[in-house]
Parts: sequence; structure tokens; C-alpha cells
Amino acid sequence: MNTPFEYQDGESFLHRLHPNVKLAWVLLTLLVVLAPYGLNAGSFLGLALWLAFDLACWLAAGLDFRRFWGLFRILLFTFAFLVVSQALLYATGPDLFRIGPLPVKRDGLAFGLLLSLRILVAMSVMPVFISTTSPGKLMAALLRLGIPATPVLMFLSALTFTSTVFEMWQSIVDAQRLRGFDVDAMPLWQRARKGYIPIVVPLVLMLFRKGNDLDIALGTKGIGAVRRPTDLEPVSFGLGEAGFSLALLVMCLVFVAAFSGRLLS
Repeated sequence: MNTPFEYQDGESFLHRLHPNVKLAWVLLTLLVVLAPYGLNAGSFLGLALWLAFDLACWLAAGLDFRRFWGLFRILLFTFAFLVVSQALLYATGPDLFRIGPLPVKRDGLAFGLLLSLRILVAMSVMPVFISTTSPGKLMAALLRLGIPATPVLMFLSALTFTSTVFEMWQSIVDAQRLRGFDVDAMPLWQRARKGYIPIVVPLVLMLFRKGNDLDIALGTKGIGAVRRPTDLEPVSFGLGEAGFSLALLVMCLVFVAAFSGRLLS
């Protein structure tokens, strides 16, 4: 099963880009998302421009755009909940209209849309980073920064955890279906009552076994050894990395200009 959170081998510019430059891009995006916002046009414009930059990188990496649409559909319920709940429960601002006794606040509606846009910006960068960054290169780049091996491995394991669970889940579902146990064909109430027990139990056991295999793999790769192990995929910093860093700097300046309202004045 292909998920938006697994590495895909490729030859695009983003695949060849230094992992630390892409990691800086992710961190800048998180800073943009977590920045304090006002309910004005500049905030929406800044986030929309950053989202457009992320989607341009998505296309430049040669990733299937249907995966972004699939990710958007997963988040659609969350967006709808945020917009509706904020529109109905926001305390300040003028009323747009009323639904029974509940007023729909204009500021609440704008705040819900702004929250949804921030989540979408944050979620649009991670699949590109994970899909275009080889775990071996990322590990080598982080170790060269002087970061200890243990937190580096924990970070890499967290990045690959989602795709690992997806693969295990699908393999268990397929195996149970071959035995005549098709959870997707069950009625909803029966599925919720006992349909997932034969899937979740082997999934937990397989995750324990995966952890044990990972422990053995770390030992065979020299993690924790006195001397630093050699890199399987060495990385370097060149003109491409400098160019992408400059593009990130320009995006930061454009975002600050949009956020402060100077882009619209």
C-alpha cells in the first residue's frame, strides 16, 4: 500500500537535495504555522503563498498529486468540524446569520478557516520531505551535525512508523481475508464489536517483533560502537542546496511582507 509517508526512490532535484536543507524547510514551515496570526487578509495570503510553494515542490518532486488529494480528503472532516465549531462558538465579532438560537460569527468562521489552512500547510510539507529523503542520507547528514546516534534513530523510526503500520495492517487484513474473515464486508455494528480484534492483536505482536528486529539491526550496523560507522549514502552541500536555501529565504521575506500587510498595501 502506497502512503504519503514513505520514501520513493527518484532522480528529481528534491531527491538530490541535501537532507539538512529540506529539514530546514520543514522547520521553517512549522514556524510559519505556529506564528501568531490576526484575522486579516495578510494572514490568509501569507499562508496561501507558502502552501503554493509546498505544492510546487510536490509537483517538482514528481509525486502523484492524487496522494495530496487523498491526504486532503482525510483531513476534510477535521476542517469541517473546526470551521463549524468556531463559527458557532466564537465569542466575539458580528453575526452573519443565525441557525436557530445559535449565531454564526464572522470572526469565528474566519478563525476556523485560518486554523484549517495552517493544518493544511503543515501537512503538505511532511509527505514531500519523507517521500524524497532517503533514510540513509538523512541519518548520515544528522550524524555529521554531531547529533548522537540514538536520537537520530528515534527520529528516523518516527518518520517511517506510519508507513510501517499501514503495511502491517494491510498484510494482516489480506491474510484474514484469505481465511474467510473479511472485515470490510461486515456490518458497521458487527465490525465495531468484534471485527477488528483479529487484526489489532496480531498487529501489536508484529510491532513488538519489529522492535526486536530493529534492536538486532542497530547492533549489526555498529550503532553505539566506539568508532563512528561509515556512511552508506554520503551527502554533500553544493549549488543546488544553495539555490533552494535562497528560495526559502525569499519565501520567508514574502511571507513576512504578506503577514505584515505590506504586500497588500
